[in-house]
Amino acid sequence: MSVEIDTRGIGISVIMDGGRELVKIVLEGKLHHEDYEVLIPVIERAIEAAGERKPDILIDMRPFEGWTFEAALDDLKFGLKIRNAFHRMAIVGDKKWEEISVELFRHFTGGEMRFFEDYDAALAWLRG
Repeated sequence: MSVEIDTRGIGISVIMDGGRELVKIVLEGKLHHEDYEVLIPVIERAIEAAGERKPDILIDMRPFEGWTFEAALDDLKFGLKIRNAFHRMAIVGDKKWEEISVELFRHFTGGEMRFFEDYDAALAWLRG
């Protein structure tokens, strides 16, 4: 399966990579509730399609500027919902608060979760 979706603030690609679903997400600008109305169903379908072989997720937050209040709630609720539904999640960012968020949230997940400043290193870790 290969799907690419681009909304106002989120770019999403779902591909097979090394026999595992890989969901690539780019967060750009300030996110709104409407962005999550597109993002959530795509990720849910990728998780469902992966079945027992949970997908890997790569999130690029470098162009990210934040959320509206409603979008922040969407993100928190959905993050808690899928916390055990992925194999590995790599977050690429360039802000200290992003790294701290990953460190805090990874203790509540069933999959592995790591923060990277380098996109290629994050992708290599997911493929490794």
